[in-house]
Amino acid sequence: MRRGLLILVHALLGLAFLATSRAADDADSVRHKLAAFQRAPNPAALDFAWPYLDSPEAGLREAARKTVQAQPFAHWKDRALEEKSTWASLEILRALTESCPRGEAAALSPHLCEQISTLRLEAMDPAQLRAAIRLTRLVFDRLGPVSEDERQQMVDTWSHLSPPADALAATDWRALLEFLRAVHPRRS
Repeated sequence: MRRGLLILVHALLGLAFLATSRAADDADSVRHKLAAFQRAPNPAALDFAWPYLDSPEAGLREAARKTVQAQPFAHWKDRALEEKSTWASLEILRALTESCPRGEAAALSPHLCEQISTLRLEAMDPAQLRAAIRLTRLVFDRLGPVSEDERQQMVDTWSHLSPPADALAATDWRALLEFLRAVHPRRS
């Protein structure tokens, strides 16, 4: 009986190792495909990369975001504004902010602020919350100056959040609120 139990435990451990090894191989394969799609625009790139924007693995999310950003902005902008999954939203909104042509910044910033305000900040884990804080600051730094309405929308969004329990997130949150209150909006 004991020997049979030991054999079963070893078999299960072996299967777990194989599954972990196979998952790592799969992730490496995906990373290679994403890297290949980053070299030139490709109509298949967006559909391949999009699901990985919501990956639990940061490296896959980053590779997927870079793949999307390598495609023409107009091909994915509208789809990005419709994304609802937490990590995917954070990644794709960052991609929009980083890739937005300067001439479209004033038109895009209200949409980004609206998207940020609809994120479920209170339900985010510390890593997601810190990414949302960095995203908010990035919108102001790259697309700014924003309007007074957008600035106030972000102040309201972030000031209604209870102080995060995570020390790093709490520090970033306080710094963001201080920044938002001090920023000078665009003149109409």
